[in-house]
Amino acid sequence: MSTNNEMQIRHSATNSRSTTSSKSPSLSKVNNVRNVEPVLYSEAAVRFNENSLEQCRTSVSALSGCVAGILGLTSYKGFIFYAFSIFFLSFLIYLYIRNEHRKFFTSLKHIFINGFFNGLLTYVLFWTFLYGMVHVY
Repeated sequence: MSTNNEMQIRHSATNSRSTTSSKSPSLSKVNNVRNVEPVLYSEAAVRFNENSLEQCRTSVSALSGCVAGILGLTSYKGFIFYAFSIFFLSFLIYLYIRNEHRKFFTSLKHIFINGFFNGLLTYVLFWTFLYGMVHVY
């Protein structure tokens, strides 16, 4: 994930708060609600960040498939290992960006849920190939 300014999601720079006198507290609350600054997203930056996350997931899927095949994991233990490795990657990415996830993604769903099944076929490919090479032949 790139942290340079051109690839991050941009927030709007306009700060249009009205300067009305607060004659009544309810009127000032309504004005504050209306003057909430909208968040603008760059579509190119969002696509770039999601592509980078997908590449990380594919790499971790291949690596964890190799590890599972070499260790000789079979059946549900192998799939549990895949789920653990992908959620561990998501957790590490979340720790890296912490409270700034709005700069890079539109929601936390992109980090934890999206792309979970995309790397599964890569994982199974490497898992079965290395299991066969190490334990069968």
